[in-house]
Amino acid sequence: MERSQRIPIRTKLLFGSGQGVEVSATFVANTFLLFYLTNVAGFSPAMAGLIIFLSLVVDAIADPCIGSLSDRTRSKWGRRLPYMIAGLPLVCAASIGLFALPLFGGTFAGMALALSLNIALRIGTSLFALPYAALTAELTSDYDERSSVTVYRMIFGFVGTVLTIAPAFGYIFATQAAYSSRTAYLLLGLLLSSVVLVMGLICILGVRRAVRTSPMEHLPRAATSKSMLADLRDLARNPTFLFLFCASLIALTTAGSMNALNLYAYSYFWKLPASLNQIPLLSFQAGLLLGIPATAMLLKWREKREVVILGVWIIALSQITAVLIAYFFFRPFPNTIAIIILSVASAIFGACNSLFFIAFTSQIADAVDEHELKFSQRCEALFFSSLVFAAKAATGIGSLIAGMILTLVGLKTSTGSVAQLPEDSATLLGLIWGGGHAIAFCFILPFAFGNRLSRRRHEQILQTLARRRSGTQDMAAAA
Repeated sequence: MERSQRIPIRTKLLFGSGQGVEVSATFVANTFLLFYLTNVAGFSPAMAGLIIFLSLVVDAIADPCIGSLSDRTRSKWGRRLPYMIAGLPLVCAASIGLFALPLFGGTFAGMALALSLNIALRIGTSLFALPYAALTAELTSDYDERSSVTVYRMIFGFVGTVLTIAPAFGYIFATQAAYSSRTAYLLLGLLLSSVVLVMGLICILGVRRAVRTSPMEHLPRAATSKSMLADLRDLARNPTFLFLFCASLIALTTAGSMNALNLYAYSYFWKLPASLNQIPLLSFQAGLLLGIPATAMLLKWREKREVVILGVWIIALSQITAVLIAYFFFRPFPNTIAIIILSVASAIFGACNSLFFIAFTSQIADAVDEHELKFSQRCEALFFSSLVFAAKAATGIGSLIAGMILTLVGLKTSTGSVAQLPEDSATLLGLIWGGGHAIAFCFILPFAFGNRLSRRRHEQILQTLARRRSGTQDMAAAA
């Protein structure tokens, strides 16, 4: 197999569209679900956080199983596409059902139904997203081309989010009353299912030929012969994987808590009216878009781990600075300057999210090659799913923490009415939302520094793998 393999622009575009499935589903769940469960479905903040936490724990446990099965599947559609096809209808059905919950309030039946539908949404997303992510490592083995593929994924992740955000905040939640309306959330579920179905089908139909001809679809059985438990043991012995795992766990725990508190912070700390809630979220998306070419340029000159370290410093400084400057110098809220500060901070946060996604995802694909060199096994989907395990468990922990924070600061909820929060508690919430999360992001740094997989090291790995594979093929031919 050639070391470097350029991918046609058309294939990158079609493949990239699949990122809209996971990103749009995750955005809706992370942004609206906690608010919906407390303000419409009638759950207490702690119970709503528990529902989200448990569903993500179940999904996180299922992820390695999905990844391992995908690695070992052999079909005329390849290893990945059958799972992606199965995941789409499950995401669509669950997204509609979840946002059409009957008003069971805090009863056991209501909790069981909400939990079941949320689990279905998360697992359906995993069935599509995990095999899809594994294709990043299969379509090419080139260090820089993998970053390029990930850039296209990031672009369509942005597209999928905008296709969700624009109608959600511009039409469905155009008034404050809509945030407590069951009809509005039902429309949100229909919107999400439509975006997921269209973008998922474009990806599946567009890349099926490239997937079938991928060299990784024709590996010898020995390359995927170990059991899932044996592969997991190997992952636990792989230092590069452990660094990526821990960094993902910290990053997603922090981001999960922050995202779950976004609407509360906008409403109670920044005191934005409903019509302006979309401003920081759209600023975030603008930052995501601007961060894509900026990250692509950085990765041409710097190592991937160095780009991650830079992103951590920028995001931490911008978040804590924005909140403190606005709080001490530009109260009372809302006012134009405070909204600008929030928007700039959101844009920087978005740009750093692009940076993290592109650099981390590309690093994971490179680490798969290093893992094959060390353990003679090719397990792309299990590798990605194990890291997603950390990410989803962390997101669940973050939502649980967010629910506990809201309970601690005294948020009062009741079915069908807007939740109430005392003024001093709103100040505390804002400081935790900005400053506390900024500090938490810095705990990524030791693990980013510890990852030593560089461009030069990866090139050496590919050369060694090429010689090994060539020798295996020669022996097979002789036999």
